[in-house]
Amino acid sequence: MRKAADGGTKPRRRHALPGLNSYRDFRLLWTGSALSVMAERCSGMAFTLLILWHTGSKSAAGLVGFAALLPALLVQLPAGVLVDRWNRRGVMLVCVVGRMVAVATVAVALAGDRLYVWHIAAVAFVQGALTVFYQLAERATVRGVVPARQLSAAMATNEARSRAVNFVGHPASGMLFGISAWMPFMSSVGMYLLSLITLVRLRAKDDTKAKGGKGKGGKGGKKRPMTAEIRAGLDWVWKRAYFRTALLIMAGSNLIFQALILSVAVVVRDSGRPAGTVGLIMAAGSVGGLLGAITGGALSKRLPMRHTMIVSHVAWALVLPGTVVFHHPAALGSLFFITSHIGAAVTVAGMSHQVRITPNNMQGRVGSVVMLLVSGASSLGALGTGFLLDAYGTRQVLIGASVVMAVLAAVATLVFTRRGAALEDENNMAPPPERESEPVVVSPRTTLTLRRIDG
Repeated sequence: MRKAADGGTKPRRRHALPGLNSYRDFRLLWTGSALSVMAERCSGMAFTLLILWHTGSKSAAGLVGFAALLPALLVQLPAGVLVDRWNRRGVMLVCVVGRMVAVATVAVALAGDRLYVWHIAAVAFVQGALTVFYQLAERATVRGVVPARQLSAAMATNEARSRAVNFVGHPASGMLFGISAWMPFMSSVGMYLLSLITLVRLRAKDDTKAKGGKGKGGKGGKKRPMTAEIRAGLDWVWKRAYFRTALLIMAGSNLIFQALILSVAVVVRDSGRPAGTVGLIMAAGSVGGLLGAITGGALSKRLPMRHTMIVSHVAWALVLPGTVVFHHPAALGSLFFITSHIGAAVTVAGMSHQVRITPNNMQGRVGSVVMLLVSGASSLGALGTGFLLDAYGTRQVLIGASVVMAVLAAVATLVFTRRGAALEDENNMAPPPERESEPVVVSPRTTLTLRRIDG
């Protein structure tokens, strides 16, 4: 450290970080994942349209939706352990290939004019399971391809990518489905192939072995049992009372939104409008989500997580009753725009918070617990909503969803205004320690490494 003229010390000057686009591996990861997400969204949307428009059964549509989301309940925890043990780049490549092959079987079957609900449900499950592995591996990889100080910006950029892909993927799926039922699935195969070509070029260093992430326990280097690894992730989350409460509340809201999506698809079909209308409504939500993701990075730095939880759930509770009254596509699109805008901002804030406070060698396990609680409820929402729609109709289901969201907003307000929530939030808002070395990019083709030298 340099000495000042008066004998004091001159503070170290912090150089401005380059943009995220300057990091080659981040560009490749972002692009490859964008193509992968686009393929998954395009085929996922087509599953619902295929069953709903060709069979007319709400229960069957709910069953396929349940199969697609069931891996969030069954696969999350073991996937988190395995992602921490295995090479994360390899995990992503295998997942892309597996999903490409699975979706291709649907395209071939439909081209031959064969439709079986069990086949669609099986492919939806396989794609969902591999997507769980892919998401955990990708999220853990981000930490290794950008400096720690740009982690929030990277997470916001990734969320914006997903929302932008939704904006394109949902209406594209609807339009392709309107031309021919097999076309959305064949398009997904092509996008998975492009994703594979991009991710193969990724050279990100996998530090799971160096950090002890290969499931090694103690100094002997032996792998711990998977149950012990899972328990470690659960214990880590459980010890943070308000963090786990936030996850449970978000699980409830995700369940509601899954019910909302299927209910809106039924409203559109019952009104006699084409399947592409559902895609346009979802696209409006994706625009809102894109804007929310753009602002989410700044939100995660300025607004404590407890305040984010309160504001978001109160806003959702005020907006959701509109779905009971307004069923015109423009009105539904506007409501989805608002809810998705809020949801994306909360997602970015939550992901940044979790990745920032979690040790690197536990990213997969803790991330799997988070995804289990937050997304696992969606599978139950899809299954239950299909049967509830058959039994009670869309109006009653939408009223029930609005009431439950109001209850969640009240719980969030009561819990996160307590002093204990503030203390836990303040402790977790502390910035992570800087890595010993960080990439400093001089140009897109030149990367230097600066090491901190004390004294």
